[in-house]
Amino acid sequence: MKNTLKRADGVMLGIALVLLTLIGLVLDGTWRAVDWLPAQTAPRPLIVATATVLPRPVLSSLANAWQAPLFSPDRHPDNAGLSNPAASSLNGLTLTGVLYNADVQLAFIKPANGPALKVRLNGQLEGGWTLDAITPTSATFSLGERHETLMVQRLRLPAPSSRPPLSLSREDLHDSAP
Repeated sequence: MKNTLKRADGVMLGIALVLLTLIGLVLDGTWRAVDWLPAQTAPRPLIVATATVLPRPVLSSLANAWQAPLFSPDRHPDNAGLSNPAASSLNGLTLTGVLYNADVQLAFIKPANGPALKVRLNGQLEGGWTLDAITPTSATFSLGERHETLMVQRLRLPAPSSRPPLSLSREDLHDSAP
């Protein structure tokens, strides 16, 4: 048994010496030099640019581009003469939160219908309202001369009940005991 231990010790010592030699060669920089292949000069195809002048379209031929849809067959032209009813007031918008620090000032808004929005300070909503000021609990918007402030709604617990708490009489406790 001593003979096999001496043999195993010798093998382990040999492996350790080989690994130490490899580590020494790597640290010495033996394999740092890179042998690159010589650069080949490949013939590049000659690209000749030809100038082509496109004819100018007649304006009447482009009328269909703004009257009819470009990508959707059921799209209709915008009604430019009608005012946007959503722009008249911020009714239906709820301020759900505010992110307010030195770097970022955001207002999180939830419309009555549609996805939630986030608006940066001096950013605009679709109706033309501009976010002018943010405090930790409110956001002030303006549209021309009009200013409206949305406040963060704070949810509160309901008032405590006026009914007495449910209690068992001593008789009920003695009757239920086995």
